[in-house]
Amino acid sequence: MASTTERIGVCHCGEIAERNNWMFREQPVDDVGIDAHMEFIESSGKPKQLLALQIKSGASWFKEKKDGYIIFRNINNRQYNYWTMNTLPCIVVLYNPDDDMCIWQKLTDETIERTNDGKGKGFFVKVPITQVFLNASSNEKLFSFTNLPEHITNYNFLLSQKKFMQIIHDGGEIKLHSTEWVHKSSGRGNTELIVDDGKSIEKYSYPYWFPSTPYTMVFPRLFPWADFSADEDFFEENDKNLWREYHCYYDKEEAEWLIVGDTFEEFRRKLNPMRSIDHSGEVVEYMMKLSLNELGKSFLNVDKFVSQNQPYTDTRPKGE
Repeated sequence: MASTTERIGVCHCGEIAERNNWMFREQPVDDVGIDAHMEFIESSGKPKQLLALQIKSGASWFKEKKDGYIIFRNINNRQYNYWTMNTLPCIVVLYNPDDDMCIWQKLTDETIERTNDGKGKGFFVKVPITQVFLNASSNEKLFSFTNLPEHITNYNFLLSQKKFMQIIHDGGEIKLHSTEWVHKSSGRGNTELIVDDGKSIEKYSYPYWFPSTPYTMVFPRLFPWADFSADEDFFEENDKNLWREYHCYYDKEEAEWLIVGDTFEEFRRKLNPMRSIDHSGEVVEYMMKLSLNELGKSFLNVDKFVSQNQPYTDTRPKGE
């Protein structure tokens, strides 16, 4: 039977979770190292995160403090394997009922260190004293925490944008409209997709700032499946002004522009497809059309394959 102190810790974590809109489910049988599960569901009903918790309660867990961390020890090889190989992201929560300090840390192969400079048999974890369970900062970290391999995370990222790829594939049109404050290191700006599937037009906003990164580098990372080209209609007047400035001469007597360089069509073909309109040197504005690049086309083909039943997927090669 769990001790009173342990029960206090589990109940305390459950109360904090519920106050922060996480559903808390205690695990009555704990034979390895999971005391509870914690799940966040968005208002739309869509699951956002599911975590496994190891909860340790009592002042004794806070005795070893170093460089802003509490050192959590007594981790054996079985627990290490269980936490780091679990399909759910796992965290440890330390609660001190004497002063109500409640802190947490991820349990991964990066945060769990081997004792004796990596040569020992035991393991330990450094739990940051400032990483409070739960506050706004911790919530954001926990939402993004995943135990999935990198290739699965990347696939899921592409899958989240499959709708846009499919619309382009089916003949629809998607434009990217963005404004960037070019002299702000904060990366301030606004970005949205304007999606026309042939039946209706919808807008999808990306309410993020991208510090110290030019937006021309941000866009290919946000939409790695797309090629970008300028919306010719949107840029026409601005392009004409630039063309007249560099390739034309205004004849006052005839009151007309005379071409002394490239034609307008030649000039436009040489412009950067990912260009922008400069507004007083403070804000630049982009309007680009998205098309599928090789990654986008390949992803749709792969996704179609993995989404269908394949009769020979159980067949595996066997060594001699």
